[in-house]
Amino acid sequence: MMDRKREQTGNYQLGGPIIPRVPSTFRKIENNSDCYDPSVVSIGPYHHGKPELKEMEDNKVTFASQFVMESHVAPDTMFCKVEGVASNARKCYTEDSTQQFDGKKFSQMMFLDGCFILHFFFCLSEQPEKLKMSSHHVSLVARDLFLLENQLPFEVLQELMSLRFNIQGEKTVDFFEPIFKHIRSMPPRRESCREKLHQNLATISSFFRGLQKLFSSTDPKSPTNELTAIHRKPAHLLELFHNKFVARSIDDAGVEDHKSWYKDDSRKSWSGRYYPAKDLRKAGIHFKPSNTSLFTDVSFRPTLLAGRLYIPPLRIDDSTKPLLLNLVAYEACLGTRDDWVTSYVCFMDSLIDHHKDVKELRSKGILISTLGSDKQVAELFNEISDYLVPNPYAYSKVKRDIENHYRNGIKRWILHYKGPIYTFIFKYSFIFGLIVTALKAYVSVVPMNPVFGVCKMPAANATLYP
Repeated sequence: MMDRKREQTGNYQLGGPIIPRVPSTFRKIENNSDCYDPSVVSIGPYHHGKPELKEMEDNKVTFASQFVMESHVAPDTMFCKVEGVASNARKCYTEDSTQQFDGKKFSQMMFLDGCFILHFFFCLSEQPEKLKMSSHHVSLVARDLFLLENQLPFEVLQELMSLRFNIQGEKTVDFFEPIFKHIRSMPPRRESCREKLHQNLATISSFFRGLQKLFSSTDPKSPTNELTAIHRKPAHLLELFHNKFVARSIDDAGVEDHKSWYKDDSRKSWSGRYYPAKDLRKAGIHFKPSNTSLFTDVSFRPTLLAGRLYIPPLRIDDSTKPLLLNLVAYEACLGTRDDWVTSYVCFMDSLIDHHKDVKELRSKGILISTLGSDKQVAELFNEISDYLVPNPYAYSKVKRDIENHYRNGIKRWILHYKGPIYTFIFKYSFIFGLIVTALKAYVSVVPMNPVFGVCKMPAANATLYP
């Protein structure tokens, strides 16, 4: 029964709880040890009752009261809704973490935590003045709500949303859309005519693929529909965020590289070299932000002599490291190859060896940093990627295309001497231009028939003698 529930919610953990603890191997890394525990608020049983989090426990009661009052539903009715799914929710955690709670106390914890999450996100996107928190405090709470060990079963949130916002079924996912967009927000950028043309062609192609699928299969048990169903039934908030920014089909990704996602073909794996951003730039590879925020939307497009590497933009702030590390820890608990955030972090780390690499990526709009210096950003990626092993199939086509471009001797020779050749042409064309300008100026000032001493050429109609 429990295995069937994991399959329906889209969580593929083998033999473990739907909301697991962070693997011990991750906690042993000293530089990252403080990224897995909540700093101001606990959700669920794993960190419940910690003295340093007691202040927010009192605020939970206030938030729950406001949430119930604005729902215009009797408190008992709302609590009974949560109590009805509490037994299933208990099974989502490790058994040792819930033994201290009897049925009533566990239901109360689920109720308060659920009301707190929904009221916080609703106020944050619609009525921020009701939070009565400083901006720093708000950012800390938002950070804590995306920790792996600080999750609430999504079923509890669904029951509360059905009463408070009259939202049911698949529409419950849309409630969190503004929050996710804020976390993975992309700065506006101007698109070139080439990029607009490519985007329009991709849209047309996607439209016809959709028509093909519509007419070819309407079976709800087909693989495509199973992927869609999995995508829409998260087990918790962190899994929903992961599903939102990891494309699970070719149509979602919008790039051809993902045709080999789920193929077990060793010939498509990658075990080659990696090059930092500044070296790739010298080899003629230009960096461009992708059109989406998907961690899977990495592509390489060759040009005549150079190439363009498209990477999804990433905002760097104080919450970036905990978010990425908890997504990586979540993927480690899945027991499958669905580890695209892990592979993305390792790919970015391969591009960043030095603060100059960060500067290159930041100047192209791929990294949007409010953290501090470029050196701090470089250290952040180095710390996150410690002991991580990427999926050898992830971005394999992109990596091979980069390697082929980098090893192309003719292109590298032209790009290497392009600068000196341009300098030579510019230098001597400048001197030639000065000479031509001086001659023109001389001709315009000096008359065509100058007098040299006493010699003078006679006019055509003049007589030789008077």
